[in-house]
Amino acid sequence: MAKPVPTLGQLISQKPVSFADCQNLWNLTSITRVQDLYTFTLAEKKKGDQSIWALEGIPKSYLRDGFCSAALNAYQDFLIQFQYENILLTKFKNHQGNEDELTKKLSVDINYPTHLLEDLDNLTGKEVIRSVKTRSNQNVFRKMILQIYDNSCCITGLNIPEVNRASHIIPWSADVSKRLDPRNGLCLSATYDAAFDRHLISLDNDYRIILSKDIKDHYTSQSVDQYFLKKEGDKINLPAKYKPELTYLETHRKAGSF
Repeated sequence: MAKPVPTLGQLISQKPVSFADCQNLWNLTSITRVQDLYTFTLAEKKKGDQSIWALEGIPKSYLRDGFCSAALNAYQDFLIQFQYENILLTKFKNHQGNEDELTKKLSVDINYPTHLLEDLDNLTGKEVIRSVKTRSNQNVFRKMILQIYDNSCCITGLNIPEVNRASHIIPWSADVSKRLDPRNGLCLSATYDAAFDRHLISLDNDYRIILSKDIKDHYTSQSVDQYFLKKEGDKINLPAKYKPELTYLETHRKAGSF
């Protein structure tokens, strides 16, 4: 996302008008306030060299070519997603009691301001909201899974978040109701995530690694032996809460050759 702070901050610092509170935009959390500033920048853009922000030392192209307003628009999208994700993660963090009830708490509509959809038709507007919500939900799911597994692959113990994945047991596209259920996830390093996603490995009801017939019958290299055959029967490292749901694992096994 474009960062509107440095140049825009200079404009506001020299000519704050009514936006002195917006000089450091990253401290601004009100979408309405960002929209006010966005509207003002559009109005100043139309004024060209007569704009109050046509200042010495600031490239005229910044305001004239819409870089300023585009960055503000992008920042609003960022704030919407950030605030929505924080709502879900706070509900996850504060949830007590029955784990079955968490997904109901996470069924929250995204608050997308109408002014950002004004130039879109109804269908396109719904697609925008759906896209933002999908992206945010995927981010939230990843953060929940990495948190409950302490950022570590449940097979190898590898604790480098950059190479670990939040793997869905039942695929994202298969069941909407299970998308944000942390019991539908495993923290796996990239290789095991790919193998699990393609049903080359799975888990039994004791959370032990099982291998598909495809691996056993067709792959015999030393690497396969090291990464897979020697892992068969090992129990994964389980989280203290939100252990993988056994019925989900059963569904996963049925989709492969186990």
